[in-house]
Amino acid sequence: MPTSTGTCSRRGLRLHRLFGSALLLGSILAACGTSSAAALKSPGSANASVKSQSPYYIHAILSITGAGSILGSREAKALNVLAAQVNNNGGIQGHPLKFEIEDNRTSPTVAVSLATPIISSGTPLLFVGSIVAPDQAVDALTGPAGPFIYDFSPIENPKPGSMVFAAGTPLLMDAEAYLTFLKSKAYDNLSIITSTDATGVGGYQALREALKLPQFSSMHVVAHQTFNPSAVSANTQLSIIKAANPQALIIWTTGSPLGTVLNGMSELAMDGIPTVTDNGNASQALLKNFQSVLPKHTYFPTPPFYLPPAEISNREVRAKVTSFDNAITSIGGHPGNPYALAWDPAQLVLNALQKLGVGATPGQIQNYMQNLHNVPGVFGLYNTSRLHHHGLSTSDIYMTTWNGTSFVQASGPGGTAISIPQG
Repeated sequence: MPTSTGTCSRRGLRLHRLFGSALLLGSILAACGTSSAAALKSPGSANASVKSQSPYYIHAILSITGAGSILGSREAKALNVLAAQVNNNGGIQGHPLKFEIEDNRTSPTVAVSLATPIISSGTPLLFVGSIVAPDQAVDALTGPAGPFIYDFSPIENPKPGSMVFAAGTPLLMDAEAYLTFLKSKAYDNLSIITSTDATGVGGYQALREALKLPQFSSMHVVAHQTFNPSAVSANTQLSIIKAANPQALIIWTTGSPLGTVLNGMSELAMDGIPTVTDNGNASQALLKNFQSVLPKHTYFPTPPFYLPPAEISNREVRAKVTSFDNAITSIGGHPGNPYALAWDPAQLVLNALQKLGVGATPGQIQNYMQNLHNVPGVFGLYNTSRLHHHGLSTSDIYMTTWNGTSFVQASGPGGTAISIPQG
């Protein structure tokens, strides 16, 4: 598909603002003006051909600093290593891919201030991360005409038919998986502590909805407490939970606030209570910081890429995980949620652009993304529709534990019980 004059003009103007070079602007517009369907065909190995085409820019507004930095800083690295891979294999139909990454400082206000001029410029798509509050603030800026937005926060719950997609599995599916797992251990009396931000509120709502399902009728919450994610202590709330004598505790918050709860549990001698927390905390870097206060039995609802590739039954998913592991390891990272939350969304969108061309409109991207059928990724198999903008299922969730160096499988698909060899 040829690049439209309007699209090229916007791209050229964006580069002109960035570099202030009339000569560069002129060369880019000239290149766009002479693009043809033949010139846009993927050149295979063609590094030289990629360099001769105008770049295709994708904006990403991520939490490089602030409370969500444990996610955003790694999401940015994942995007950059993926761009290098794409460009080494011909770019997007011959156009080099470049991610324009900006820091929302984990602030909804900052995220909106960054997104507004980008959206006004007519960008067809936008990546946003890394936790739910900044994501939701930017999502409110899109409409039927676009742009297409992919949130890197799995806690987001996109409206059916909207221009918004979200990474990972929905909170309700996570809740179904960890309740299935806890039920298999006969843990019926549960307590939950949640942060008062959107992450915690969403986690509690998902738990309540899941508990309405008939298979969990024997389970109930004996205590629920909330805490401010900026608080230095949650010991008062944890004391109430301890007095309720739960069989298991669910902590729903992401990032540094998790440490507040874990420190309190350690101080109150609650580290023997089996504990579940969200997969946003399934980060090697984060857990190493909290290793000394991590409860003895801590579980995470996680996707297939937390498992050794040999344990992944689907061949295509296994291949995706192996490729992802190699890519992240090559930049000194430990393959995990922070990298993967950007990896699959970017891969899926780039597949759309390779099919549709660099002139793809928000509506075309949305239509493509709403019709994925058994498309493999590191999170599992994607099957999307107008109603389902996550695309994953409970069978893509495994409960895992952290042994100090890696994650270990603790359940089958969807939290089902399995026999784990000991020793």
